[in-house]
Amino acid sequence: MKQKQSQIWGSHLENKPYEQNVLFCAGRDVQELPMADELLLPFDIWTNRAHCIMLQRQGLIPTEILGSILAGLSQLEKLVETGEFSLDPAKEDVHINVEAFVTETQGAEAGGRMHIGRSRNDQSACDMRLYLRRVGLNLFGSVKNLADALLVQAEKHTESVMPGFTHYQPAMITTWGHWLCAYVQGLCRDLERFAFALSQINRNPLGAAAAFGTSWPIDRQLTTELLAFAKVDSNTLDCIVSRWENESQLAHAGAMLMNHLSIVAQDLIFLSHPYSGFIRIDDAFVTGSSIMPQKKNPDFAEVIKSKASLAHGFLTSLLGIQKGGLSGYNRDTQVTKYLIMDLIRECESAPVILQGVFESLSVNTEKMKKQCETGFMNSVDIADHLARTLDLPFRECYHLLARAVKLSEPETKITTAALQKTLAEFGHPTEIAEDLAEFHNPRKILEQRQHKGSPSPQQTCLQIEELSEQLNLLSAPLADLQKNILAAQETCRNYAIK
Repeated sequence: MKQKQSQIWGSHLENKPYEQNVLFCAGRDVQELPMADELLLPFDIWTNRAHCIMLQRQGLIPTEILGSILAGLSQLEKLVETGEFSLDPAKEDVHINVEAFVTETQGAEAGGRMHIGRSRNDQSACDMRLYLRRVGLNLFGSVKNLADALLVQAEKHTESVMPGFTHYQPAMITTWGHWLCAYVQGLCRDLERFAFALSQINRNPLGAAAAFGTSWPIDRQLTTELLAFAKVDSNTLDCIVSRWENESQLAHAGAMLMNHLSIVAQDLIFLSHPYSGFIRIDDAFVTGSSIMPQKKNPDFAEVIKSKASLAHGFLTSLLGIQKGGLSGYNRDTQVTKYLIMDLIRECESAPVILQGVFESLSVNTEKMKKQCETGFMNSVDIADHLARTLDLPFRECYHLLARAVKLSEPETKITTAALQKTLAEFGHPTEIAEDLAEFHNPRKILEQRQHKGSPSPQQTCLQIEELSEQLNLLSAPLADLQKNILAAQETCRNYAIK
């Protein structure tokens, strides 16, 4: 008996649709959005732990009160992890919900002292930086994994010749390996942008209070260590005024990433089209039609292109919200939380989906090679050869080849007879036309391009090595940051009260 499927399409597919891809394409049509502050619950618990440990270390709350607070926060954390705790909208936000829970379970003496030396302003700014750091690191990891997967494929296809395009028209010969390396080089810049955004995000605003500090003798360096921030964000006013800025930095990196991924997506649509047939997307990543049972649609690629546009809109809104605002806290900035969360929610799966697509992609190397022998794609290489051999200006050879192309039609590659006739018309020796054989071999053509970054197999192999090294160098500092974060979380979670 045939297994029942959740979607109406796909009966003709060889592989079962990848569930994450189905959800990615369906989007918000069938998925609920969580409360924004629900996403901040783990971070608010951590912020509270760090702040209250600092208060006790500074002698601002008794040891037994800290014990009660930490016990209440641990109890809440377990309920959050098991899905047994929900935010009460009547309590306005995550901060008051957490404080109320500790008060209800541990008493007013404990809950009532949690807010010493801070405001919801710096508490929210701190929670958001912890959230931004987490999602930024996750995105960095997903993009790094995609880049690694692309390099694996590039290494297999350093000699897989294919047409290159300009204006969607056949242009010059390249390789699939070189094409994939181009994606990775762009992704390396995206990783640099994420790393820079994280370096700005990873600074401690806690202790700024409502923007103008506090009379309590707090230790901001201690909370910086307990929260695994790199440094204290010193000026208390700027800590609050800059709340939109951290969201915008990450959004900019995300929007640039989505632009790159949208180019990749369009390439996949074009190259996998049945009329080109250079590549085939695995059935696990296509979707179908409700009326046409034969369809295999690259919906994920079309969705990525639309999500790139969404990311642009979110970024533009983030940049505009604080523009011209008075220094200090303004409620306008509350909306920045929703915008960055929406951007992350819409875009975070894109590199994961693409990784799966490329790892399962089928490449028709024979068809790629065959198409390299059409469309006069060796014209530039022949013009270069004539310019060198006859010591002629390149522009003259350009016009010479344009004439040879015209005389060769309706053939799809330059003929010896057409080139001989053209050379004679231009007053040059015709014997050189006999050397055309090697220019009809796509691999021989690529062998002549030996400068750094070219599509020749040798240079592509060097690019793969360099890009792999660059990826490792970019990743090392963030791997260290991740270790510091885990250690700081454990310190706060298992803090030994002295």
